[in-house]
Amino acid sequence: MIDWLAFLAVLVASIVGACGVVFLFSVGLRFTGSDSRRVRPVGVLAFVLCGLLIVYGLYLIIPAFHR
Repeated sequence: MIDWLAFLAVLVASIVGACGVVFLFSVGLRFTGSDSRRVRPVGVLAFVLCGLLIVYGLYLIIPAFHR
């Protein structure tokens, strides 16, 4: 039997995670392309957070990291 509640939890987590990575990447592009020196570190921080989310997702997917 399919556990539909667990399926829904995975679906929601996947959508939220994907939207979060896309949002952070677009914020990084917007702020690093700006001429203002004050907002450029925000863009770099957004890229770093985007990369950390991707690495965390890979950590969750690859079982060799859980030994």
